[in-house]
Amino acid sequence: MELDARTNQLFFEILNNPDETSTSLKKRHDLTRSQLSYSLKKVNEYLDDLNLDPVTRTTNGHFIITKKTAEEFEQNNTQMAKDTYLLPEERIQLLILMLLSKTESLSMNHFIVELDVSKNTIARDLKEVELLLAYYQLRLEYLRSKGYRIVGEEWNRRQLLTETVNTINQFMNNETLLKQYGDIDQTQLEKYKRKVSLLEKRLNIRYSDDKVNDLPVLTLLFDRRIVRGKKINYDFELDYVELQETKEYKVVKEVFFPEYEEETNEIIYFTLLFLSTTLTQVDVLSKGQFETMQSAVLNMIDRFEKVAHVLIEDKNELLKQIMIHMRPAYYRIKYGMHLSEVDITRQNSREVSSIFYLVKKSIQPLEDFFKHKISDTEIFYLALFFGSHLLENNSTLLHKKRPTAIIVCTNGISVSLLMERILKSVFPEVDFVSTMSLREFYAQKIESDLIFSSVPLETDQKYFLVKDFLTDKGKIQLRQRVMNETVVGLDESSLAEKIVAKVGQQAVISDKEGLYLEVLNILKENTSENAVFNNGTNHFDQLIPENGVIIKENAVSWHEALELLSQPLMERKIIEPRYLTALKQELVEIPPYIVFRNQLALPHTEPEKGAHGVAMSFGIFKEGIKAQTGERIHFIVLLASNNKEKHVDALLEIMDLAGRDAILSDLLACNDKNQVWRLLHLYRINYWG
Repeated sequence: MELDARTNQLFFEILNNPDETSTSLKKRHDLTRSQLSYSLKKVNEYLDDLNLDPVTRTTNGHFIITKKTAEEFEQNNTQMAKDTYLLPEERIQLLILMLLSKTESLSMNHFIVELDVSKNTIARDLKEVELLLAYYQLRLEYLRSKGYRIVGEEWNRRQLLTETVNTINQFMNNETLLKQYGDIDQTQLEKYKRKVSLLEKRLNIRYSDDKVNDLPVLTLLFDRRIVRGKKINYDFELDYVELQETKEYKVVKEVFFPEYEEETNEIIYFTLLFLSTTLTQVDVLSKGQFETMQSAVLNMIDRFEKVAHVLIEDKNELLKQIMIHMRPAYYRIKYGMHLSEVDITRQNSREVSSIFYLVKKSIQPLEDFFKHKISDTEIFYLALFFGSHLLENNSTLLHKKRPTAIIVCTNGISVSLLMERILKSVFPEVDFVSTMSLREFYAQKIESDLIFSSVPLETDQKYFLVKDFLTDKGKIQLRQRVMNETVVGLDESSLAEKIVAKVGQQAVISDKEGLYLEVLNILKENTSENAVFNNGTNHFDQLIPENGVIIKENAVSWHEALELLSQPLMERKIIEPRYLTALKQELVEIPPYIVFRNQLALPHTEPEKGAHGVAMSFGIFKEGIKAQTGERIHFIVLLASNNKEKHVDALLEIMDLAGRDAILSDLLACNDKNQVWRLLHLYRINYWG
């Protein structure tokens, strides 16, 4: 029994150099501690066969060889043979390699001849093989017609083969053994080495030396198994539809499966193989992991509600939809797969970008699950699920409700179309959902906020009698009448801007901003007293009471700031004192989840804690207040809301304001509360465009 070349070399270096140490050997031969220990174990097994004393080591790493052992080799002056001496555990690894890479039936005689040991030795080794297979939920089977084979799930067989190849490469360090016992031709192996190299280049990655040694052998042997019909059948929570859109999937398919596009499962398996350090069952989304991830997603949804201060209806349905998405997303996130980058800026809707930001603020439970950051692309897709769900449930967080109207006209089609066109021009802010005859109106029950009719109606619903043909004066009178008798969600800000623009065409305006504010106040006064319809829109500047702007030059504590901001809301009976108490108890410091873009904090708590309306107070703190994460917060908006739908427009505006550095800089420089209010008001108008 002889040693392999590397172990032979190590032994002779120890024999010939009394000052040799473990450290110097490891460094010279680029060995790990375990590899060196393994080689010394083989040396001592070899010496034991020769009835010689073993090599030992001192605590400082020097080697001790007895005089008897040293003299034996000095007398013989032998050079160890190139034939390989195999330890029992090495024979087990090679037996498994033969069984999983076989190209013909394997009998006991095959093992005896290949390993050059007795039948009894092979019988003992096969029993050890059976014990190892049980760990992988596999078993050894012998059929007279097929010989020995390993039976069980293909995934488990490949897991075992992966670890076997890795063991042979790492500890036995002998490609010759892999080729000999894996029945691998050198030409074939070179072909797969080129494929791995090409894949590295295409994906712009660089594998470690051990992976570069393993991957060509593994992919060659896996391909051999696929040809024999030994294919992957996923019984795990793996949905690969979206994985097929990744760059990694496409490159693997082109390099390894150019002619077998239908082998989707195998392409997915190879993709995971190349992206994982070690491919084991734990890397696949098992039922337990799926449930853990589902819990993380639910926590994320709860955080979203807390950050946005909204109530998500039918939360279980949203959870279900996100979890369908998260099955393939699990592999993208875990292995760093790259979806085609989404141009998030292309989604120029302020509402969508705000939902994205809210989801990003709520993503921590999922990042804790994956143990690393989640890309903006993945967060964007999650934001689309939130946005879609909120729209389906009529949440105003994404959908700004417009009033609806129907037209009742008893004249012909031409007159009806003319009347519809005129009314749409007079009320561009209204959605006209239907134009119908008198008979249709009485036969149908169409829900709408406004009704315009060319004839008197027998109905309890509020309606406006309109002439078929309206003069310019008639259009103005109709608009004034509607606005006097209802608040139909008409945008007074837009109307005020149009009025100022029209005046500017006829006269020189020295203070356009001042005129705009005066016109806006007149419009508000004209519509607020007789309001019979409310579209739910509450802008943040409108929610701030007259004394609701706070400016503090000197330093204050976090709880002092909460007291200052609560005072105007308590004076107006919007909140009770216990609301402030709840805020202090829940928010000992400024927590990250209420801070937008590291600049603006939005403290709030549940309505049940003492909120009787919807209002805000706006604080500017020149010295800043330190948050939990370390940054100094200069802007604090205290929110009180007893209705989680009524403040959503204001929330979107505040979130956007938090990212406007120039405006925040102007606000921080303000010393006059009226100036602050004017800046906030103008900002809001520009926000909605």
